Amino acid sequence: MPMAEPLAEKAIPYSALAKYYDQIMEHVNYRQWANYIKILFRYSNRSVRHVGDLACGTGSLLRYLGGFKRKAFGFDLSLAMLRVARHKSEHVPLTCANFLRLPIKPLSFDAALILYDSINYLHSDDEIRNVFGEVHKILRSGGIFVFDVVTPHLCSTVFRHYEEEGMIDEANRYWRRSYFVPEKQMQVNQFRIWINGRLYEEEHQQKIWTLGHWNELVADSPFKLVKIFSNFSLNPAHENSERAHFVLIKRSRK
Repeated sequence: MPMAEPLAEKAIPYSALAKYYDQIMEHVNYRQWANYIKILFRYSNRSVRHVGDLACGTGSLLRYLGGFKRKAFGFDLSLAMLRVARHKSEHVPLTCANFLRLPIKPLSFDAALILYDSINYLHSDDEIRNVFGEVHKILRSGGIFVFDVVTPHLCSTVFRHYEEEGMIDEANRYWRRSYFVPEKQMQVNQFRIWINGRLYEEEHQQKIWTLGHWNELVADSPFKLVKIFSNFSLNPAHENSERAHFVLIKRSRK
């Protein structure tokens, strides 16, 4: 007789998932992504020497952001994700922090990043405005802020009904289900995660606004909008873009 499935424990997003996050994201070329971000740094009005990745996750991108005359710093709300990051980026400073309230001294960075649709986890205009204010505070004059969002087009096509699973062995595996709720503008990602036979459940919810709404929020921010790029290119974002990359500049003091 097969063993009964254990009762699932509700887990905070990215706490149990941290164990499998890199496996789930193994399709992502982080070196290529970092090279793209470095190209976007050219739009900055200052030399980019200090970079803050404000949602660094397991630190896969951090390894490629630093280098000659550039230092990267990692921040993330999930301590479990940062523990994984520590094994990859031993010499990169890491801090557990919420980008809604950053424990960073003003004027600390030349560039700030919120990538891989992390900003989509904010569900209200007020939260977005708060983040813009926090990032504006930590950037030096002329500094650059790059963030990306996933679009309604991506969620209503690729992730409208999506499932995947991964397995190390019977005691260590995961299952993911994703779906889009257009009337609520909400992308839902549900995970069942087995760690040494113990079952956890996580549910992640992302608010998926139109590019028009993001434009309104940026226009109301203290930043100057430079460009909105589409899908890791230098082409303008449009309604059928799957991902949009916003490049903002902190206005230089006169």
